Amino acid sequence: MKTKIVYWSIGDAPLKDISLTAVIGNFDGVHLGHQKLILTADQFAKSNGTQVGVITFDPHPRRYFRHNEPGFLLSDMIEKNRILSLHGIEVIIHVSFNDALRQLSPEEFVSNVLNPLGVSHLIAGTDFSFGQGRAGDMHLLYSLGKKYNIKITEVSLQIDNKSSIISSSRVRAALQAGHIDDARDMLGRPPTICGTIEHGDKRGRLLNFPTANFSLNDYQVPAYGVYAVTAAIEKKEVASKIETKLVSISDAPVFRGVANIGIRPTIGQRTVMAEVHLFDFNEDIYGARLCINLHYYMRGEKKFASVDLLKAQILKDTVTARKILAEQI
Repeated sequence: MKTKIVYWSIGDAPLKDISLTAVIGNFDGVHLGHQKLILTADQFAKSNGTQVGVITFDPHPRRYFRHNEPGFLLSDMIEKNRILSLHGIEVIIHVSFNDALRQLSPEEFVSNVLNPLGVSHLIAGTDFSFGQGRAGDMHLLYSLGKKYNIKITEVSLQIDNKSSIISSSRVRAALQAGHIDDARDMLGRPPTICGTIEHGDKRGRLLNFPTANFSLNDYQVPAYGVYAVTAAIEKKEVASKIETKLVSISDAPVFRGVANIGIRPTIGQRTVMAEVHLFDFNEDIYGARLCINLHYYMRGEKKFASVDLLKAQILKDTVTARKILAEQI
């Protein structure tokens, strides 16, 4: 199935010939709570003959209001699109979060956003709020839905095995603490970080452990340290602005490896980077997009007294990561 991706702003022409059963939100990470909404929408779409869609926002509202805040995303746009497509979403609409959108009243949001996007049935969580100052709630949405002929379905929030609501904020906190198992349980899959492989100082090759390095950009930085990972090198696809072919990690070979995420204190590097050593792999992949799945947090980042001690530790980490991945994958 090819997923249609639409980039839309206030004032753009309404979408033509489309009727959506849609979910709405930021969908950062597409965790199990988001997946519950999507499953509900998919079930309704199959019964009413509409397409199932996601309405999301770019940039993330948090980035819009806090320009200088450190990175916090659980998935960039490419990865979010990929995950949503794997969950059967037929149409993904990225709505520009700008001043024009921010200033809409709740009723204007329904009339100027949901209506032009062809939403006939909207699925939202009980905590959904909308409109300027987040003034609109589900009670108001039901009322406006009747006025604008949009069916509204409210879905309860997903609770985990700790009786806590699953949220993107909790996933971020788990990653910051190095609690990969908790993050995985809330996401329903290992947390993933993607980036474009950059040229570095080639120090890994000198240590006999070549690495593929990339910046984390606006991603939430996990706990500094060493991780057992699987990775996929994603093909670049030339796509139009309206529709694109989404490449699943499952479409590419999956490699096992070990990654250091942090500032590399032994060599005096201060920029946060992911350095990924892929086992039994030594190809030139500069400029490619690499996605790593974090399976296990092995140890914290530390400064070694010498390069030889660092090399010895990397060898130990490699052996440990191979064993962990052999047991888990």
